[in-house]
Amino acid sequence: GVIVFKEILICQKCGLCCNQKPLLDNERECQIFWVGLSAKMTTSEEDIPLSPETNTGCIIKQIEDSLNEIKTYKTNLVKCVPLNENNKIRYPNSTEISCCISNLQTELNMLSPKIVFLLGEKVSASIEKYFDISFEKWDEFNYTFKEIDGTYYIPVQHPSYIYVYKRKLIDQYIAGIKSIISLLL
Repeated sequence: GVIVFKEILICQKCGLCCNQKPLLDNERECQIFWVGLSAKMTTSEEDIPLSPETNTGCIIKQIEDSLNEIKTYKTNLVKCVPLNENNKIRYPNSTEISCCISNLQTELNMLSPKIVFLLGEKVSASIEKYFDISFEKWDEFNYTFKEIDGTYYIPVQHPSYIYVYKRKLIDQYIAGIKSIISLLL
């Protein structure tokens, strides 16, 4: 499946590929996309976006483990890792996001998921801008969606935000996400 995403793997539009090559999940037919903000530094060739080794990935894995037979795909708005002058990870800037968002569009076109979870405010805001739409803000763990071309886009709190600031509520977060999945799938 690597062939299809070759254009993403060789992308050099914003120069972040100098830090690390684009990080991609294994391409597969899927019903659900998880979209994070940007790649982390990898430690091995096997690394994928939103890896279960991270707090975020661990929460996503808990959700996935409870979904029978539902296939998912993990990706980031920015496929490469943005680093500051001290080689520390930083937020991607708007130029980097607008350069890379077409790569997300490629993934969406190729894998046509039914549901796309947008993890956190920055990702949701970028998708709003890209599609020229506006999302309703979530209310606690009740989520709303916008349908675009048969795909449901759902903004949710970033799992690492929940992990760090609302740890006691992780179960409610997971339940809220599972409930919108069962509504839409």
